[in-house]
Amino acid sequence: MKNRISRITIFALALAAFASVLAGCGNKVSEGYWILKHVSEGEETVKGDDLEDYGLDEAYIVTKKDGEGYAVLFGIPVDLEIDEDKSTIEFETGKVDYEISGSKLTLADSNISMVFEKSKDDAPKKPKEVALADYKKSGSEEGGSKKSESSLESEFGKKLSEGKDSAGKDDEWDFGDDDEDTGSDSGPYKLSYSNPREYFEGDWYGWMTINARTDFWKQIDGEVYDAMCRVEMDDDTFGTLTIWDAGMPYSDPMARMPIIVSDKGSNPKIGMIQSDAGGYFLDGEVTNTTWASDPGALDWSNYMMIAATYTDGEGVDAMDYVFHFKKWGDDWSDFYQKPPHFDWYKKLIDAGEPMPDAPPED
Repeated sequence: MKNRISRITIFALALAAFASVLAGCGNKVSEGYWILKHVSEGEETVKGDDLEDYGLDEAYIVTKKDGEGYAVLFGIPVDLEIDEDKSTIEFETGKVDYEISGSKLTLADSNISMVFEKSKDDAPKKPKEVALADYKKSGSEEGGSKKSESSLESEFGKKLSEGKDSAGKDDEWDFGDDDEDTGSDSGPYKLSYSNPREYFEGDWYGWMTINARTDFWKQIDGEVYDAMCRVEMDDDTFGTLTIWDAGMPYSDPMARMPIIVSDKGSNPKIGMIQSDAGGYFLDGEVTNTTWASDPGALDWSNYMMIAATYTDGEGVDAMDYVFHFKKWGDDWSDFYQKPPHFDWYKKLIDAGEPMPDAPPED
């Protein structure tokens, strides 16, 4: 079976990662629990047991009588609101059409459709939403806290419509075989991974993006900034992940946490990484349900994405954040956007230099 995960997963991640509005003209969405049954592109379909291969076997949508609800994809809950004056789901990254037909709810863009079927079972309890509840705002109105004064400034990626054309390396949707060794080729940095520890351990470089959900974060919305990451393993399973930038060095980073590495991801040779209890992001706690990354589910070599929603301790101000990392030495040739200081980075990797203590300051 061909591996169709690249575009399908990008579409599904878009649904899971961004706040949405569910709308329908003449398509009244009743209260219910809708389970994903198949994902299609053209004449090809992933359904049934095959959904598990792509991490989509537990994807669902819950709609409520009050016009609200939530979707859960990859274990990530995202709230939605139902407005029946339109026929689209609207995201920060674009729009996705939907249609109700009997017991089926279909979400679709120009290439991919996801069909959910209404279940007679009770909906499961909503998963815990990622919230770094201990963050405290302080400092001047312009600068905020020490943490918000650093390079936590970014643009929140591409629109979904743009991302379909630019986010992947294969414009023709040429998918590799399931047993292909993802992560073995990328420009001058070629690696063949035999286990997840080999994949994750080491230095990573990339960039951070932010989507401001509230006014407090709008002052740092719309820019892209470098970020560095280091994964230090104690054994094949447990280790520590640290993220820092020019404003918050490795010795006092923006994020540090225990991590768990396993072979449970889409590609067992790459596996997945998730946060464990006892870490932090900014001034907030990171738990064992806050972060998870499954690089084998995406089409980019030597790549790791970390995405979540951050909410302050008062539950008032929030932002979505995404880190895009590639292993130090990768040339970023297969990714849709390079880090801000790529020229600086390229000179170092061409010279065979190790990752320095910090990226350049603007």
